[in-house]
Amino acid sequence: MGANVNRVDYYLEDKCLLSASVKHWEQYITALRASNTVTIYKKEYMVNKINMVHDSLNVVLKVSIEPLRLNY
Repeated sequence: MGANVNRVDYYLEDKCLLSASVKHWEQYITALRASNTVTIYKKEYMVNKINMVHDSLNVVLKVSIEPLRLNY
């Protein structure tokens, strides 16, 4: 029997920047909400919205992100 794999997709507008498998789902979601930012390919983004969607038999976490605007 195969292990249940959870997937996280990061979207900037309608473009998927990154798709990753996550083993510890609850801890990942908690950390994502707590930090409110993610780094993808050496660029930092702000988490805009987190949705859970079904993709055939799996649940996928769809994270909408936007470029981080720093105020200096």
